[in-house]
Amino acid sequence: MKAAVLHMPGEAPRFEEFPEPTPEQGEVLVRVKAAPLTNLSKMRANGTPQFPVVCGVNGVGLLEDGTRVYCGGCRPPYGMMAERAIVSRSECIPVPDEIDDLTAAALPNAALASWLALVFRAQFQPGESVFILGATGVSGKLAILVARQLGAERVVAAGRNQAILATLTDLGADAVISLNQSDQTLTEMVANEAAHHPCDIILDFLWGHPAEVVMGALTRPAFQGEASRIRFVSIGEMAGSTASIPAAVLRSCGLEISGSGGGSIAREAIYDTFPQIFALAAQGKLRMDIDPVPLAEVENAWQSQDTPGRRLVFLP
Repeated sequence: MKAAVLHMPGEAPRFEEFPEPTPEQGEVLVRVKAAPLTNLSKMRANGTPQFPVVCGVNGVGLLEDGTRVYCGGCRPPYGMMAERAIVSRSECIPVPDEIDDLTAAALPNAALASWLALVFRAQFQPGESVFILGATGVSGKLAILVARQLGAERVVAAGRNQAILATLTDLGADAVISLNQSDQTLTEMVANEAAHHPCDIILDFLWGHPAEVVMGALTRPAFQGEASRIRFVSIGEMAGSTASIPAAVLRSCGLEISGSGGGSIAREAIYDTFPQIFALAAQGKLRMDIDPVPLAEVENAWQSQDTPGRRLVFLP
């Protein structure tokens, strides 16, 4: 079969022949229809202990009986960026007929990022306000829609890409804040927003210096003594893996910091969320921008810069 095969970490996979997979106990064979290129896909491929390996963590395919499923959990060296894959039967989730292959493959990973952070880590309640740090990326844009569908009263979107920022009010953001400005100006803008519309939850896809500035703005002396609870949930680290947070910030305000990822949320809770996400997608309430690419072009696509705010999906 043809597949995206990685031979060395740090390289791009090549479109070439790879041995056909044979299911073992608890596994099923899937004819792959679409597989997204995500940061997780790249990390898993480069971090595998054995080479060569087929890339792709998850995607959409057909079981032998014709059932269309979203799936993952491939046993190495197999992956979803191939004509066929073997996956754990327990990780196959039926896809509603109303959702096309591209959306079904690309949406879950991006939607789960904000859904799980809001529902399970921040304990979100309808009527609360959400501030999205890193809202111009794929997952950040989708977080606006997710927050609205969960019942957010106010959504503020902050990011660097000016062109995408200009479109976020159409997605449901009440206000946008550009990160392309001095720390002082950004601090004043965030503080002014918080003074007029107190923030309940911050979803952070960036970490690093932007997180430092935003936390500093929301916990400045003018807000101290109000005992306002702000739940800051770290989801990604696109701006850096570390952030310096003065201890006084945590002692002088209601800021609570947590992280959201596969290791912090029960597996059962994650899988229970899929039907809800698919149901909203089937109604057109969750959507995203997708660039389909033939799997034969995987080497060039893997090395190229992603189009901001869009998810690349390979079609075998």
